Amino acid sequence: DAWNPDRLMQCPYNKHHQIRASRFPYHLIKCRKSYPEVAEQLATCPFNARHLVPQAELSSHVMKCDDKGLLEQDIGKRT
Repeated sequence: DAWNPDRLMQCPYNKHHQIRASRFPYHLIKCRKSYPEVAEQLATCPFNARHLVPQAELSSHVMKCDDKGLLEQDIGKRT
C-alpha cells in the first residue's frame, strides 16, 4: 500500500538502507549530507521531493511520475 507509513523504502543514497515511509523525508536529509558524491548525481522530481533519480533519467521520470497525475487532477478540480 503506497500510503502505509510502515512500508519500507530504499534509500537512493545507500541501497542497503531500508527506511519506513514515515521517516523517509528525514532520512533523505541525513543521508544527503553523508553521501555528497551520490547527491551530486541525483536530481529531485518536481512533483515529489522523495523521488531522487539519476540526473540523466529525470526527464523520463517526470513523464511517467505517478504524482504528476495527482497534481494535474488537483489543478483540474480548481479550474
